[in-house]
Amino acid sequence: MTPADRAAALFRTAFAAQADAVASAPGRVNLVGEHVDYHGGHVLPVATAWRTAVAVGAAADGFAAVSEHGAPIRAAWPPARSGGWSDYVAGVVTEFLAADPAALGGLRVAVASDVPLGAGVSSSAALEVAAAAALAVLLRRSLSPRELAALAHRAETAFVGVPCGVMDQMASALTPAGSALLLDCRSLRTSAVPVGLDLVLAESGESHALRAGQYAARRREGDDALARLRAAVPTLGSLVDIPPASLPRLLPLLPPPLDRRVRHVVNENQRTVLAARALEAGDLATFGRLVNASHDSLRDLYECSTARLDAIVTAARRLPGVLGARLVGAGWGGAVLVVAAPGEGDRVAERLRADVALALPAVRVIRPGAGVGG
Repeated sequence: MTPADRAAALFRTAFAAQADAVASAPGRVNLVGEHVDYHGGHVLPVATAWRTAVAVGAAADGFAAVSEHGAPIRAAWPPARSGGWSDYVAGVVTEFLAADPAALGGLRVAVASDVPLGAGVSSSAALEVAAAAALAVLLRRSLSPRELAALAHRAETAFVGVPCGVMDQMASALTPAGSALLLDCRSLRTSAVPVGLDLVLAESGESHALRAGQYAARRREGDDALARLRAAVPTLGSLVDIPPASLPRLLPLLPPPLDRRVRHVVNENQRTVLAARALEAGDLATFGRLVNASHDSLRDLYECSTARLDAIVTAARRLPGVLGARLVGAGWGGAVLVVAAPGEGDRVAERLRADVALALPAVRVIRPGAGVGG
């Protein structure tokens, strides 16, 4: 059964009724472009075939939510922030109610998902975008994929409280089937980029949670660095507007670790554009080198890796058929993306599973998927 089928069945079991609407959205893996989306930079995510489905039904009162993976939730209406998994749905509900407070008097929700949890593949955005799509159908609101992504992003930043950029929700809503999505996070311009290689996700077993303070701390460091640099360059709009050639002149104006953070952001933004060009040209070796450089920068300059993630990256890079490897999902735990030559993904995954020293809890071959749908 698909996640959509399972969500509908779970709804019937939990609430003894048929759902009024069901929608699904994919997780995503970001190929290159980490910690630049909230600076308005470029990112290159690909949607996965793993999806989250949300079934919804109107109710006379109250908020009730069930999931294959989380404890059942029952709360008053409208739902308040609780710190649990249902916040990602409640935040979407809040956005719809902000536009029309009388739109709903209560809601029943059922969630089914194949998206790995805590692995840095955007299970939260998949849940938000799927919930937004299902509620749009229920409320007869005609929202484009871009509008669904914007609503879901507001839910995560304003309600859940994660100061993330727009990448995850845009990727979950907009990525075309079988391609990566080159996204300019400031202009929101997008273009499809052929993937043309195999992707493997090696889960570290370290929990990945962006509600933790390190992510917010990096955002504050970036804002601080930008404010300091604007004192010298008043016209500077964003860190990604700094040409790499200007770094030797500007970085001495910043104290550690702000200088390291800025160096990563500027170079990572450029790496993403170069990586997209490499994929378009079929230059997989160059793409792999850029993936490796991304991880090294995240480890040394942005300091968001862990010893465990570094060990997985090192082991993966030694394997035949591997082009590159880096942490994904912002770091501080989660998983490693291993980029392999075409046709090598299954063999690479098997070798990683067999690595006794790593003892990985899960290794998965990533099948590219498509954006939001029913």
